[in-house]
Amino acid sequence: MHRSSAPMLLLAGLSLVLASAVPAAAGSVSKSVPFQLDEWIELEAEDGPVTLHRIRVREVKGGFTKSKLFRPGNDQYLETIQIELEYTNTASRDWEADLDVTWLDSAGKVIDGYHDDESLNENERHEGTTVTLSTLRYGLDHAKKLEIAIEFRPD
Repeated sequence: MHRSSAPMLLLAGLSLVLASAVPAAAGSVSKSVPFQLDEWIELEAEDGPVTLHRIRVREVKGGFTKSKLFRPGNDQYLETIQIELEYTNTASRDWEADLDVTWLDSAGKVIDGYHDDESLNENERHEGTTVTLSTLRYGLDHAKKLEIAIEFRPD
């Protein structure tokens, strides 16, 4: 092998490695809407075999909640909520959704939110993934805007 062709081969090999590290497909959606508990927000974001249909922040009432577990006897300041994402994944493999959901006050300051990855299971139609968390009741009372940013890709 000629000396000048070695860097070219190295570059070609590196290009192949980098290309294989990039997901085969990926999608994203972002929305900014008025904050309302229990209201579905249409997403209709589609990429390849995955469609994100809609999302909502839902208040959980009654029974034993996460808020009661983490602050027993002092849960009057907390509310348990769920972030529900409805999706379809017709692929034969799971996809992953990077959820970033925040609620803001009237000045645009972030009150609270959720940011983590959630699995979108293979061969599902109009299925849901749900995240349950505790937040301050005060924050829910003062929330004016909901910001949603979701990126989804093969797992």
